[in-house]
Amino acid sequence: MLPAPFRLFFAAVPLLVAAGALTMAAFPRKMTSWQTRSPDGSTQRIEPSDTRILMMRVMGVVVAALALFMLYGVFTVIP
Repeated sequence: MLPAPFRLFFAAVPLLVAAGALTMAAFPRKMTSWQTRSPDGSTQRIEPSDTRILMMRVMGVVVAALALFMLYGVFTVIP
């Protein structure tokens, strides 16, 4: 049996990964928009394509599911 700080670490990391992945899936445009400035001082906003947004949403859900499965596995394997 592992001490409590290790169990907390093995529980907190998958939860943080799942939260970040779900944030990426929910708000992909805010996470990937860029603003550039040219030498003449004008600004330009760079937005990702719709296919990239869709893939970010899908991968965010997949990564969150894997992280939650890992959390379940931690409490199943390490009682």
